[in-house]
Amino acid sequence: MTHTATPAEKLRIGAELEAFIASVSEWDRALIEQAIQIFGENGRPFSMNTFRDLLPEMAHGTAGLVFLSLINRRPAPIVEIRKVRSTSGPTHNKQIGEYILAPYASGRRAA
Repeated sequence: MTHTATPAEKLRIGAELEAFIASVSEWDRALIEQAIQIFGENGRPFSMNTFRDLLPEMAHGTAGLVFLSLINRRPAPIVEIRKVRSTSGPTHNKQIGEYILAPYASGRRAA
């Protein structure tokens, strides 16, 4: 049986996510967003796999929080197009999103 979050639970979860996202330094956020812009040029798909090894060591989950904050902006500057397997060892082959920049997303939907 699955649990559907109540409105109060959704507000609490949303507030917790906002607190986590706010914990990302402006420098880390700017660096990750710049990498997303560079790798997303010309409509190229990207995921954390694309640039993980190019970024400096960051706090656990920092990049994921930046991706989450971008997806939740309105309008969202990135669009998820499908799931891919993470190439990071600690994630144990977990599925992660692959994205494109929003200007290239017209007519594309997540697979």
